Formats: sequence, structure tokens, C-alpha cells
Amino acid sequence: MTSLIEILTQQPVDAPSLARQIEALPQLPPETSLGADIDAANRILLDPAVDEQAKRTELLAWIGRRQPCLFGRLAAHEAKGTAASKGLGINVCWISESDIADGADAVSAKIQHERRAWKDRAEVGAASGFLIMFNSAKLAFARPSRELLDLCLVVSNLYLVEHAPIRPDVIYTEAIPLREANGQLGLFKAGCNIFYGGAHRTLNHDRRVPGGLLFSMNSPGHYANSLALRGLTPDFEEAVDFVRETAFRSIGNGGISHPAAASTSWHNRRVDGTELDERKRPAYVPPDFDPQRYSASYHTDVLVPTEVTIDDRLIDRPAEDGEVWSFLILDYFSSALFPPDHVNYALFRSHPIEDCDKYHNPWASRVAHNDASFLY
Repeated sequence: MTSLIEILTQQPVDAPSLARQIEALPQLPPETSLGADIDAANRILLDPAVDEQAKRTELLAWIGRRQPCLFGRLAAHEAKGTAASKGLGINVCWISESDIADGADAVSAKIQHERRAWKDRAEVGAASGFLIMFNSAKLAFARPSRELLDLCLVVSNLYLVEHAPIRPDVIYTEAIPLREANGQLGLFKAGCNIFYGGAHRTLNHDRRVPGGLLFSMNSPGHYANSLALRGLTPDFEEAVDFVRETAFRSIGNGGISHPAAASTSWHNRRVDGTELDERKRPAYVPPDFDPQRYSASYHTDVLVPTEVTIDDRLIDRPAEDGEVWSFLILDYFSSALFPPDHVNYALFRSHPIEDCDKYHNPWASRVAHNDASFLY
């Protein structure tokens, strides 16, 4: 009998098992260093004698210190119960080697169970992010390649079952519920990204992570609304300002453990050269940065980007070694209302739904195009 996962992913019945697909991935040489930070974390995350809870703790510790995205750092601090969290909660779904051995159906069932549990917490503002960690040595040292790209598509199908079969170079958004003070339930769009160890020093360097392959989903808009709803900021406008500023400080913060400190995302400069304001920011945020658009060596909203996932070249200057995406948007960090057909709809203002649609993901996918026309 053909399984549900085989139907959804459109794979033949005799396709290799998930475990065999991972086992067959081209590997980096065993002596490869992925940076001192990841090397140290992998000694715990890839040790079969270490229990899952200790591995979770180690992953969160790494994210809290070494993840370029400051939203990830805040969420890691929240999960560890530290004062630096700023109220940004996450749920973590852990997929072990044993889970992988149980097969694709079992892995997908576990992810969907944990996905619903996350959305239950999100409804009351307790979690704006969701991580899925495929904890595997073969994934941790998988070399950027066509085979890795294909594997990313396979495991994406196990998560975003409503969109299967997942395609490369496409933007997929998750839907996160939040119940407003008046009782109305609404949905926010959330980004979906993949991180893996072999990204180290490549054009995908900012997407490096220890321990295997990681899905990360988060919604800055859900977070901002939850801050105001829980009284953690004086009002919604101040919450938006805090979240916007956190985003500004995340861009250009890559290059961690890269010998040339080469971030694969960076700020554009304002055409007129004027400074945005007098607020003190890190040196990688220029005083005349553009608050509307930024650049990267890949589209940061694409789930499985082809070129940077298959390119195993080590690079020093991303802007000179590959394609540059110069039209990545920041203007959605706003309390403004957008119409339903606008690309910024439901990012900071919720899409109202009935309670029965709480777990439904209504957002259509979008193919990424590297030009300004894609913005609208």
C-alpha cells in the first residue's frame, strides 16, 4: 500500500529510505573544521553517549552565542530561562538518529505533532518560533552538493506537507496563530529557513549550525504583537520599534568563525548618504544604512536555495564570488495596514480566522526573482 508520505512527496514506492538517503550524502573530509565554535558543539551534539536533553541544551547554548540572527539568540535565552530572552519563546522538535531509522512516515508524524503543540503555545503568545533539529553526523558533515539539495527537499516535504512536493528557489511561509485581547484569532506569516554544518565558509555561511540540519521558523510580527498583548512593552508601536531594531542588528552579523569575517548578508547604503538617526549600533550597521532594503548572497526567505546549497567553494568575499540579491525587504517591519494581495499582508497585522482554522496554513508559495519587481 502506498503511504501518505509517498503520495505527498510524489516519490516512487521503491525510493531509498530516509536513512539511506542521508547515509549516501557526499561528506566533507573527516578532518574538516567547521569553526572552533561548531567543532566544540559537535563533540556533544554528535556523541551517541550524550542524552537528548544535554544535546538540546548545547544547541541552545550555541544559538544563544553564535547565531547571527539576534531573534534566534533571544529565543535561545528564553528556552534556557535567562533574563536576556526579551520574551521570545520557541518550541523545539528533536529528530534523532533513531527517529530517522523509523522512516519518513514516523518522522513526519512526529513533526506534525510537535508543530501543533507549538501553535497551541503560539495562540497565547508564548512561542513565536519553531525549530526542527535533524541530529545526525551525516547531516552535520554533508558537503554542499546536488544530493544535499535533494535531501533538503525531501525533509521539507515531511514538515510542510500542505505544500509537498517542495520546490527549490521558492518562498514558503508558515502560519502562526495568536488570539487577540478581544478574543479574535488571527494568523501571522512566518519565514522558513534551513541551516546545516557544511554551509561553513561557503556562500551560505550565515546558515551554518552544529549537530546536523536545522529548520528555523519565526515571525517577528507575531512576536511584536505578543509583546504588546502580554504587557512586555508599553504598546504595539514600541514593540514594533524593538523588533525592527533587532532586525537591523541581525543583518550583516554573519561571518562568525569565518577567517575573513565575511557575512553573507549586509546592509545597503542610502542613496543620499543621510544617516537614519543617532542611535548607537554595531560597526557592521553603517550610519547611512537603508532601512527599507538589504543585500545577501542568497534570498534569505527562500527555503531551499539551489546555487548556495550545491556550491561547495570556500569564499572570502561573498559579494564578489556569487549572485547578489539587492532587493531584500525590510519595509514590512511596520504597524501599517496592508491589503490582502500585498506581499506584506499578515506580517505585522494578523489575518483574522475562525477557531477551526487554527492549524491551517493558507499562504501560497512564491518563486523568488532577483529584481525589484518581486517586491510587490
